[in-house]
Amino acid sequence: MSKKIIALIISAIILVLMVAGVSFIFQKHALDYDRHLTADVYVDTTINQNVNLVFYKTGCPYCQAGKKAVVTAAKENAYPTFYIDVDSDKGQQLVQQYQVEKAATIITLRDGESQLYLYAKKTQAGKITANTKNIKEAFND
Repeated sequence: MSKKIIALIISAIILVLMVAGVSFIFQKHALDYDRHLTADVYVDTTINQNVNLVFYKTGCPYCQAGKKAVVTAAKENAYPTFYIDVDSDKGQQLVQQYQVEKAATIITLRDGESQLYLYAKKTQAGKITANTKNIKEAFND
């Protein structure tokens, strides 16, 4: 093979790897739970605020199914959204406080009143999907 063909093949491989790397980073970080707004931060703030609490559990298939829709909707919402890992100590405090029964839950706090929404569901066919109706209702203020 000529040197031009080999150089072209190597360039194509490098380009494919770069695209795959950028895609991986975007999927992993751009649509991930905001690590700055956690249960620790929420518990340390004033309770009587208008905020959203998104509960999740690592490895939860319902949480994974609804994650992209929740993170996207939260970014467009006027109120701060705190991401609560139900396996953490402070997360467990908030689970008890708001009587959260399922990990894939959104709690909206408005003027001292709380409202609970499940952000993922199982379809009649048995597929776990984002509950877009509940997500829109929770974040459309």
